Amino acid sequence: MLPTPLVLALALATAGDDPIPPVVHSVSDISQTFTFYMDGRFHRQYLDGVGRDARNWGSLEHLDLENVNLLILTAGDAHIPYTEAALDHVEDYVRDGGTALIMADGQDPMPPGAALTAHFGATLTTSSVTPPLETTPAARRLIDRDHEWVFRRGTVLELSRKWTVHLRDEGDRPVFAARDLGKGHVLLGSRGLFGSRPDASDPINAEAWTPLLVHYATSKRIDPDLPHNSTWAEHERELGGLILEFHDGTERYADAVAAEYKTVHPHLVAITGVEPSEGMIKRLLILPTGGGGFSSGQRIAIGAWWGNYPERRYPMVELIGHEAGHSWVLPHAEPLWNEPIATYLGIQVGLRLDMDEAQQTLDKQIARGRALDPDFTTIDPLSPDAPRDLIWGKSYFVFEELERLHGPGALAKYFRTKRELLPKGGRNNYTMDDCVAVWSTAVGEDLFPWFASLAFDVDESRTSLWPR
Repeated sequence: MLPTPLVLALALATAGDDPIPPVVHSVSDISQTFTFYMDGRFHRQYLDGVGRDARNWGSLEHLDLENVNLLILTAGDAHIPYTEAALDHVEDYVRDGGTALIMADGQDPMPPGAALTAHFGATLTTSSVTPPLETTPAARRLIDRDHEWVFRRGTVLELSRKWTVHLRDEGDRPVFAARDLGKGHVLLGSRGLFGSRPDASDPINAEAWTPLLVHYATSKRIDPDLPHNSTWAEHERELGGLILEFHDGTERYADAVAAEYKTVHPHLVAITGVEPSEGMIKRLLILPTGGGGFSSGQRIAIGAWWGNYPERRYPMVELIGHEAGHSWVLPHAEPLWNEPIATYLGIQVGLRLDMDEAQQTLDKQIARGRALDPDFTTIDPLSPDAPRDLIWGKSYFVFEELERLHGPGALAKYFRTKRELLPKGGRNNYTMDDCVAVWSTAVGEDLFPWFASLAFDVDESRTSLWPR
């Protein structure tokens, strides 16, 4: 007999340090649209301690679901519709005993997820949910109490009679429901019922979702001793020392984004005076999103239609410059301005390509910083409560001033000096005091007083890199 959610929860609570085999093997799909939240954060909020999660980076129809009992899907993005092959694959998985959770809301025009829900006899609408939400008796039996739901926002559902409603709004309209199909189950609910922050700091409704998801998922047994693995993008292409990675849905963007990187790279070398750090930027992954990208050093990942690319080019150039720029500062990430300096590099590439938006972006951010600290001499950007606009605006101002006072090529001097002074490994951190010491060595002048005049809390006695 399978454990009830309550029995399972009690077992987990009293287990101490003894490891418990996972009862849920979930896959968070990020092939239709990439979000940082689905890249492990959903699992951390709702399945930590009861399950093991993997991610699907490749085309959904190719995903191996044999040892998986929970597939987590979203409404997707209009750039990559759910294919018929993907819909059939999900249906076969459910009929064979798996549980599919679909988090989706309707909008105008409807997202690709509307085709997914229609495949299972449910319709997304554009009618907003009216809180408060009421748990139905069927759901109360699964979560063991009348949970008080936290709800952000979203839309109600229209359902065929095959669905069992678990959650209704004030107007008695469905917000979350489930249906049986073959040996498995389909769960459908508004996205606003779940967390969304990339740092997983908003585990709303976890006390309800964990037992509910465990109840449905464990109707299919998995082998906890046979881990299921994340599935990577299925296509790759070698481009002059760079491996380009993509799946069926992002293939039409891949070559164009790779060409932009090939354009950006020599400009980054000219700006920094050095090549990327050793072993960095070997792979370029095309992400199914317009929401940005990331860098792991060796791999950079770029949102395929960031900034409405290819209709607008500058945002893509800046993004590539930013994500690639991280591979220039590693293995010693910048202490305060790790993100600002990466975007500044992207802006500088845009300026070298004569893109008007680059100067506009630079000027706007410095102006936002000056609105908080007019002459940049009052607020310490290192303080915990320093506003983001102040940190970014002041960082840009510092880079511009150092270039004006100690250029041309002050930033390149800094990067070259940093490579010379810091070992490839063996240093636990890189502080702002270290950073100012490197800048001072690079330009041949003690810059600690100058940084202090701009309200930076820096002290040369706290670094072993100065004086030289």
